[in-house]
Amino acid sequence: STNHSLRDTERWILDTKDAFQRTKPILTPRFIPSCTDDLMFGLARLREQYDLPVQSHLSENYSEIDWIRELCPKSKFYGDAYDQFGLFGGGYPCIMAHCVHSSEAEEERMLRNGVFVAHSPESNMNLSSGVAPISRYLKHGLHVGLATDVAGGSHENLLRAMAHAIQASKLRWRLYDQDVAPLTFDQAFYIATMGGGEFFGKVGTFAAGYELDAVVLDDASLDHPQPLSVRDRVERAVYLADDRNITAKFVAGDQIF
Repeated sequence: STNHSLRDTERWILDTKDAFQRTKPILTPRFIPSCTDDLMFGLARLREQYDLPVQSHLSENYSEIDWIRELCPKSKFYGDAYDQFGLFGGGYPCIMAHCVHSSEAEEERMLRNGVFVAHSPESNMNLSSGVAPISRYLKHGLHVGLATDVAGGSHENLLRAMAHAIQASKLRWRLYDQDVAPLTFDQAFYIATMGGGEFFGKVGTFAAGYELDAVVLDDASLDHPQPLSVRDRVERAVYLADDRNITAKFVAGDQIF
């Protein structure tokens, strides 16, 4: 029941909110069709009571958007339905995965509320959802981070996710909409680092004042006949490196291996 679900969720919040140093709970309604209205309003109350962030799905495919119109006829668009439940940012951190087919009005609401887009290119390809116009989102000032999607994706490797994001955006530009430029490597690298890191605070860059969250890549095995700049070596690693090239990892300045 709805009340049972809310009780279980609150118990989980209490069990986890102080259990780990860096991993904190985030409220995650699967998406609106899997939740009753009372559950959504109840989750909003829990979010406010425990000062939690929120994550869910948004505008992943056309059938889902049509479904929301049926379930929430008073909403102006998918994101507005979340907003009416009190689960669409605006004063607290909020991530919405996919956002493949967000309308201009939805984009404007995301920008106003500070909602982050979790771009999941491989998942969107695997499920034939489409390709989100990420370069347009970045141009308009939306917060965008790169994701792999543990359900719809086949890996958790952000190097591969960067390559997928670039490749998918090129196909979108060539086959669908040449008004939205494909992602550059620099943009893909940004959303994989600083863009997503912004959600968590001062992470995602080597700039002064930021925590040192980093991986160390050894690219000695990636032969190339000419000398390369550091940037070009990183770009090459995105397409050719894998977990075997990672030699160290740092979290908040501490080396964990």
